[in-house]
Amino acid sequence: MNIELLIIGTLSAVGIIATVRAVAIDGYHRIPTRRYNTMP
Repeated sequence: MNIELLIIGTLSAVGIIATVRAVAIDGYHRIPTRRYNTMP
C-alpha cells in the first residue's frame, strides 16, 4: 500500500469525522428539543 495514500486517507477521514461532529454539535445546540437530549 502506498504510504502517501494512507496518510491522505487518514487525514480526510479525520477531517470528515470532525466536520460531522461539528455539524452535529451545532445542530444539537441550535435545536433545543427533547428528542436530542439523548446525545452527549
